[in-house]
Amino acid sequence: MSVLMTDELIDRCAGKVGLTDAQCRVGLSAALALIKRHADPDKVAALMAAVSGSEELAQEGGVLTENKPRGLIGGLMGKSGGPGGAAMADAMALNQRLSKEGIMLSDMQAILPISMNFVRDKTGQDLLRDVLASVPGLGPLMTIG
Repeated sequence: MSVLMTDELIDRCAGKVGLTDAQCRVGLSAALALIKRHADPDKVAALMAAVSGSEELAQEGGVLTENKPRGLIGGLMGKSGGPGGAAMADAMALNQRLSKEGIMLSDMQAILPISMNFVRDKTGQDLLRDVLASVPGLGPLMTIG
């Protein structure tokens, strides 16, 4: 049986960030589901095709990213902010759900560069950075550096 790239990434993130494998799995699955929902579909498809296990991991995270009440600010952003506002509102709601799992924003900020480097090292392309850059309103914030 071969090891999925996503399993290797989960192990790498857990070792470097200080979360359990289960927490890293939840965080990465939610992040993949969020970008699958808001990023350029062609770029997402290229990423999913290149990283084994990513499609399945994104499906796991779908539970955390499905439409649920966002609160007053998130609701306003989601309704009136266009695609960028919707992505930002979903990210804010996701942050609240992840914190209930013991996964803080700082953990996700630490996982992001590890994930970008991992994907680039494994595929020879900056696929994750390209996908993140295509998320309306959030892309520039997630791809700094």
